[in-house]
Amino acid sequence: MLKGWWTFAVVLIAMLGALSACNSGDGDDDVVEVRRYDFVTYLGYAGGLARWQYIGPEDAEPIDMVAAMDEPEHIKVGQRVLLSYSAPDEAHRITVYGFNYGNVASDSLRVNVKPVAEYPKHPIRLGALWRTGNYINLRCEVEYTTKARALYMMADRATLNSDTIDVHLIHDLIGAENTYFWRTCYGSFYVGAAISRKNCHAIRVHVEDLTYPKVKTYCFGITKR
Repeated sequence: MLKGWWTFAVVLIAMLGALSACNSGDGDDDVVEVRRYDFVTYLGYAGGLARWQYIGPEDAEPIDMVAAMDEPEHIKVGQRVLLSYSAPDEAHRITVYGFNYGNVASDSLRVNVKPVAEYPKHPIRLGALWRTGNYINLRCEVEYTTKARALYMMADRATLNSDTIDVHLIHDLIGAENTYFWRTCYGSFYVGAAISRKNCHAIRVHVEDLTYPKVKTYCFGITKR
């Protein structure tokens, strides 16, 4: 159920936008503007064009898209961002309406250097967890503090040679004693180093979640080409 949330949300937003346009227009010439919201990878900027890469659910092939726009500031090549954009045309050109990177954890899969049980796992409120190609994406709520935190995914070294690799969502408040309210947070984590292992046929993600506390793991199958 959680894996399909993001696609459902995009469809719902498009439907609501269409209904709003139909109800608020004065005639039949109203144009319905459909906006997509996806995690994409920033590929760089040249010649007045920003390049972005989109990957669909599970093992879909990546699609490179271009947008005529000012050079995005404060974004590094390879960084994952949440992009608001138009549907691509036949040449994969898009219009970018905005992007969010400030509360998006963009990181590569790490491997534990001490026992997994010794890593902090402050609970989250899980909204969605899904895989697109070499990335596992996350939408959740975390407790706000005035200090920096760590949010990343870590593979259990003991399972790297297994057909199912165990991955843990590590959430560390780094000593913050006071929490104030819950805020939305996103993550997009590169797990290609695990997926590319010949033995790997699934990734099992362990999450400390307050929304579905009885569900401790989410498993994502890998299609080998």
